[in-house]
Amino acid sequence: MRYSTPTVLLKHLQYYWVASNSKGHGIHSPFVFKFIQEILNGESPLTAIENNTPAVKQILDQIEAAVSAPLTPKNKIVIARLLQWLNPITTLVTGDKKPFDADSAINTNAKIGSTQSVESIDFAFIGEGQDGATILQSVNRVMDKMHSNSWVILHGIHADSNMETVWNTLKEHSNIRLSIDLFTIGILFCRKEQKEQEHFIIRY
Repeated sequence: MRYSTPTVLLKHLQYYWVASNSKGHGIHSPFVFKFIQEILNGESPLTAIENNTPAVKQILDQIEAAVSAPLTPKNKIVIARLLQWLNPITTLVTGDKKPFDADSAINTNAKIGSTQSVESIDFAFIGEGQDGATILQSVNRVMDKMHSNSWVILHGIHADSNMETVWNTLKEHSNIRLSIDLFTIGILFCRKEQKEQEHFIIRY
């Protein structure tokens, strides 16, 4: 069950209090600083990205078809810019309207809408509203298919206790080296070249 509005507002205040500056001040990670400058504060509009990169629109359409809680415009542009920047080929999308299937993924180089069994996954989107225990049981199979450049987005990481448990568990996964908490979405990067895990909370 989703948190009540007063609870969400309290959690947002707590997030805002501890979050790092939205301009990147005090961020010592070059990768995260670039993320802040080019993704959070980028200037590319959504329509231009979708027109210039049809694969991005394809993935966004898959996400919106999988979740009953729609993406906010702010989240949608962040995801679109990340997709354009990191250019994933194999993607897995799940939400409360699309069952979790760790063995099927979308290949953005294939015919639109096609799914296939893949050996590696570049990008996974996990929507809110699902049973947390089910996600955690299944996600290990996804993590096993991820490589150094793979990344995951969790939608609604503070929407309910299930998603908070999933977020807090996955960001400590041995295959994850970097996490970014934007309150309504969380982003996990494998980045196996990093020796130590880093966790960032960024005001957005």
